[in-house]
Amino acid sequence: MASYTSIDGFLAALPGMAEEARLRLKGQSGLFALTTKQGRRLFLRLEDGVITLPETVEATPDCEVTADEKDLLAVINGELNPVAAILFGRVRVKGDKTLLLKLAALR
Repeated sequence: MASYTSIDGFLAALPGMAEEARLRLKGQSGLFALTTKQGRRLFLRLEDGVITLPETVEATPDCEVTADEKDLLAVINGELNPVAAILFGRVRVKGDKTLLLKLAALR
């Protein structure tokens, strides 16, 4: 499993990871927002197994994840259990939580 030093590094790797998991993600679609406590709002669009990173979107995200960038990186890098992060309020998930599980196919 790769280790990332920044959210931007992780986002840059996402399209390639989605390509590797394309068969598992086939038919899956949704709009995600990552909102950091540092004031960043980043979008991911999953459409039929392909991930794009739009700069802005007009639609309401299907699923929004809010956390400190340090906590997001800890979850991404496997250093923080995602369930524990949610239960202890370090990561908040709003919207379609089952949609978030679809991204787990990337790991």
